[in-house]
Amino acid sequence: MTFRQYSIVAILLFSITVVGQTAAPTAPSKAHSSAKPAAAPVSGGPYPVMSSAAENRGRQLFGMWDNGQAGALWATFSEGMKKNVKSEAAFDAYAKKLREGMGKETKLLQETILPQMLAPFTEYSRLSEYSKANVRVVTTILIDEHGQSQAFLVAPEPNLPEGRHAGYQDTAKLRLPFNGEWFVLQGGHSAFENVYMRSEEGRFSVDFALLKNSRSYAGSPESNESFYCFGQPVLAPADGTVVRLESGFSDNPPGTRTQDSPRGNFITISHGNKEFSTFDHLKQNSIPVKQGATVKQGDVIGACGNSGSSPAPHVHFQLQNSAGLPPPEPLAAQFHDYTADGKPVEVGEPAKGQTIGNAPMTTSNTPAAKDQPTTEPVKK
Repeated sequence: MTFRQYSIVAILLFSITVVGQTAAPTAPSKAHSSAKPAAAPVSGGPYPVMSSAAENRGRQLFGMWDNGQAGALWATFSEGMKKNVKSEAAFDAYAKKLREGMGKETKLLQETILPQMLAPFTEYSRLSEYSKANVRVVTTILIDEHGQSQAFLVAPEPNLPEGRHAGYQDTAKLRLPFNGEWFVLQGGHSAFENVYMRSEEGRFSVDFALLKNSRSYAGSPESNESFYCFGQPVLAPADGTVVRLESGFSDNPPGTRTQDSPRGNFITISHGNKEFSTFDHLKQNSIPVKQGATVKQGDVIGACGNSGSSPAPHVHFQLQNSAGLPPPEPLAAQFHDYTADGKPVEVGEPAKGQTIGNAPMTTSNTPAAKDQPTTEPVKK
């Protein structure tokens, strides 16, 4: 069966207003609602956010779908989900028709789990090949801590070109722009890994969030101050000169975002060789430098915020080949000397679902030392 982009559609819409992972302003998803978030669901249960139990629950729910167990899957739906679908019979008929067109899963290509930014939910995503589908299919299930389905979506993975800068090797020798270990919300070269691949202007961008116990916030998600990353320092990834900035926009209440200035508060740094780092959605009045200032790698250049088109606090990074004119083209960006899920990475690109952090600075991995031969100290 030949699937067109509109042939596979979301089975169910979100049953409550939940802000998902940050998306490209040019292609917002339904998960990125501009409505105020609903009251935080009651947390606590046998399926903690981002736990192996939650991941296995996602696999179990997918198995119900793939094996045609519509009744068992229906029993896992939250009350809001059931109201959206209206009846078990309607769901069963629709699911059966869709599965007949797709066939069964023949190969699991990739799976990830992410925390939802405004609720204690785990987002389980699965990229698969199916026996009757000529496109790769993404299944996304939103699971609360009691194991209920808060969302269940099936859609084709867009077949997107990576662009001519996919293999770009930067010369700036970038370091990660934060202290400690952060989680990669968006990152990679496929639509499954990185929603920004859908946008020519934002391709290869990366989003980071600070998590504690797999959560992005403590207490109520209705306040920016509840988010662990809000106000955290953002660091210059390499030496350079500040060429553009904006710092006067207010931070959005979580769950809302403004399109008046999609970038919100931002800073752009020239590293030479037509390489420019840019950070969007920074905290209001947090940029301590002025246009024209020289910065060194590791200098504080702002604070994590929630301005512009951002629905929840996070750090948004992009490497590009101009400051604004001519219109910038995004570049694939490599970071140096960091760890990903506890493993050392000499040079690499952060991928969705990884926990990453800078390796400790030593005399062998400072910017100057990388360009010069290592010498032994003179003994006295």
